[in-house]
Amino acid sequence: MWKKQWAIIAMLLTVCLFLPTVHAAAAPELKVKVSAGFDGKAKYGKGAPILIEVENNGTSTFNGDMVIDTQQTYESGVGEVFPLSIEAGETKTVSFVISKMFDFNMYGLNTKSIYFYEGGWKKGKEIQHKGSQQITVAMYHEDTKIITTFTDNVDRLSAVKGIRLNNTSSTQVIDSTKVASIKLPDEAAGWGPADIIIIDEYPVADLSPSEQESLVNWVRGGGIIVFGGSDHVDAEAGTFAEFLPLKVAENKTISPQVFNDWTKRKGFTEDIQIAKATLNKGATVIHASGSDILAASNQLGKGMVVQTAFSVGDEPFSKVSDATIVWNQILNNVQQSLMVGGSMNYYDQPMDSLRWTIGNANELFPSFKVSAPLIFGIIILYIIIIIPVLYFVLKRKDKREHAWWIIPAISIVVSVFIFAYGAHDRIGKAQIQQTSVFDVNQDGTMTGYFVESILTHKGGDFVFTAPRETILSTFTPYSSGFFGPSQMGTSAHKRAILEKDASSLNLYVRDVGYWDVATVFGQTTLNEVGTFAIDLTVKDKQLTGEITNNFPFPLSDVAIWSGTKQITVGDLGPGETVKVNETLKTSTLIRKQSSNSMYMGYQPAATTDDLMKMRKDSVLSFSGDFMNNQPKPVVIGYTDTKIIPVELEGTKASTDAFTMVSQAFTPNIEFSGAFSVDAEMMTMELLSEVNNMPAHSSGYAGNMYYFDEDVYIQSWHLPKDLLEKAFTWKSMDISKIKKNLYDVSILNIQTNEYEPLESETSLTIDTLDRYLTTDGVVKLKLDFINKQHGNEAQPPMIKLHGEVKK
Repeated sequence: MWKKQWAIIAMLLTVCLFLPTVHAAAAPELKVKVSAGFDGKAKYGKGAPILIEVENNGTSTFNGDMVIDTQQTYESGVGEVFPLSIEAGETKTVSFVISKMFDFNMYGLNTKSIYFYEGGWKKGKEIQHKGSQQITVAMYHEDTKIITTFTDNVDRLSAVKGIRLNNTSSTQVIDSTKVASIKLPDEAAGWGPADIIIIDEYPVADLSPSEQESLVNWVRGGGIIVFGGSDHVDAEAGTFAEFLPLKVAENKTISPQVFNDWTKRKGFTEDIQIAKATLNKGATVIHASGSDILAASNQLGKGMVVQTAFSVGDEPFSKVSDATIVWNQILNNVQQSLMVGGSMNYYDQPMDSLRWTIGNANELFPSFKVSAPLIFGIIILYIIIIIPVLYFVLKRKDKREHAWWIIPAISIVVSVFIFAYGAHDRIGKAQIQQTSVFDVNQDGTMTGYFVESILTHKGGDFVFTAPRETILSTFTPYSSGFFGPSQMGTSAHKRAILEKDASSLNLYVRDVGYWDVATVFGQTTLNEVGTFAIDLTVKDKQLTGEITNNFPFPLSDVAIWSGTKQITVGDLGPGETVKVNETLKTSTLIRKQSSNSMYMGYQPAATTDDLMKMRKDSVLSFSGDFMNNQPKPVVIGYTDTKIIPVELEGTKASTDAFTMVSQAFTPNIEFSGAFSVDAEMMTMELLSEVNNMPAHSSGYAGNMYYFDEDVYIQSWHLPKDLLEKAFTWKSMDISKIKKNLYDVSILNIQTNEYEPLESETSLTIDTLDRYLTTDGVVKLKLDFINKQHGNEAQPPMIKLHGEVKK
């Protein structure tokens, strides 16, 4: 009998020992391979397409979710969910777009970002996998320009490989076939690795509608797309046909001298065929020869659609070495048109700055404020009642033995009152504050950024919904909240989960504490909400005209933002018009400039009005630094109407919305007699002579820059509307020269050589015909004396004087 019992025990032990092994043998065994970006390349702060190949080498089916941590910044990000079912022995691929690439290795994290949950992320169990554990890609800053070409033969665009652009240290050229090997993106963010896209007789119309629309939205967000000449360009351009800058007709042949004049070289020796072209409405000529327009551009949102009247891939143009110079001329012209100032910050991205500007101000709720005098008064009254009043009352009534229950009862009542006073608006429902800033684009759309913070009335998960094209993420909390756990250092998907379908997305903000603040933020585009109708004229420093509110909501504190000044014109209801009559200090309105009022941390506020002022200052600061990159003045206004398409699901909440809308415009300028063009009216750039790299702004005050190379070229560009007028230029003042730091010389356009200027802090030049180009450009060279460790300095300023020709 004992032998039988021992046999049963041994059998049970054997089953217990080998059962996990049997179970493991039946489990899915996943292996992952990742392809990312365009040919493995991506840009900091930009999106990219991702393709993940998952192979199941196990003996059972995997049913669950693949979760990808998509980090926005060091302290923000989400986990994106992809439902997945893979049979044993099966391989599946998942393609998607990350809205903003993040380099884990830059922060020394080198962490895992790919996870699998059997049974789903909500209640399933995480299983390990082999192969790639994170998304890796070669990352490039903005000083490297990535050009993507769409052509049937890469040799047709061989001249593109030699392009060297201003503000650029290097250029990468990627053919579209390497992009298509992953999958052409159907979201605008997926085109993020590209700075410039060149179309060489390629049928964009053959792309899917979603792929074409994503390309259009990519341009709206700041991309540059170039359409080379073609006999069927209107049909080939697809969705872009309505945005092309040129209307083309029959072809003609022009002399090679036209291109030699353009390049100032002699490399072209054969006639080149071009199309007879006229400008479409709103377009701008890049280069023309007499009545022949060779290249033109049309601004679309924050980006540009460029078109040439000649084929960029056909011979003889494509085989001439000087074709690279033509490309440089076209693309540098476009980049200059899109620039606001003379420097570019390659490391500061709008999404990164949202937390420190709009985010910090938006996370401060009025209910955080408790009246200190009231609470102090209650405490004093409590002490008076508890000690002298209660003592004398009970002594007079000879009831001092009742103090044991009266004192705790009064304490409880006072405590409950204080709690109720501080928490009365936090108990019933959640509170939401939404702050956003939008630019009105030329095509009527609005693009912008937003921050939405929720002050919870309960703990748990909160779900936000938005349209699919919206970029939505969440900040990592500063602290653990009132009752919630700390989330610092945890994986992104432990803090927030993003689910997408064909038309919308859901963001689950996880494990938010009771009476805690959680914040989501992002970027979105709104279709044709409304515009300002702006008709303003400047004559003899007098600004007159009118502004009409064509938005469907009222706007408060409508103002004209010119330079660092704002000219307030008042409040405007829907459809209302206001007359403007103001005296200016300059001859025209100038491009807006940041007032540097950003909040870099939590700020004390004495009243609710101070909190609203902080939100207003935050959007002004953010807009000044990152929005409306056209060299024009803008009209701004504020509304408390909720226009952000982000909703909180399943939870009652009160919403306090605050939005600034901004629209650039070109004023009508009427000059008469003598006038001056101040530095603020012009666009300035500072590029090193050797590497063509910009000097970096080291602060707003005093126009200071850091120069880390020996020689810099300072270029001043007159506004285009001034070039269209008939002027006689009289003189130019050059001031604020730091002669102890650098020597200054000026480019003589007749000799094409730089002439040294007298070593003075300021001077006046009376013969502008030798220094001002027909394109309205003046160039100065700064040769620094100390060439060892770089220099922080203020560059020269110029002022032009002229008069209207009679």
